[in-house]
Amino acid sequence: MADWRLITNSIGIVLTMIGVYMVYANSPINAHVIDGGDFETDLSLEDRSTKRRNKLLRVGVYIVLTGSFLQFVSNFLPPVDATAT
Repeated sequence: MADWRLITNSIGIVLTMIGVYMVYANSPINAHVIDGGDFETDLSLEDRSTKRRNKLLRVGVYIVLTGSFLQFVSNFLPPVDATAT
């Protein structure tokens, strides 16, 4: 029989790790990858890239929140009775 507490907690941890990576990869700290520092910058391309990165950042935050919520919920799931068959 599956231990739903363990499975839910593990899924929550994995989602949190994915979300944290997405937030890091799309954070303003790494914004230097948008513009290479050239004088002639295509601003429309930069705007599209910025909007895409902001959207991915937002998705990453939602994934972190979902993973954390699943970890929280796993604390309240009933334990599996090992003697039941």
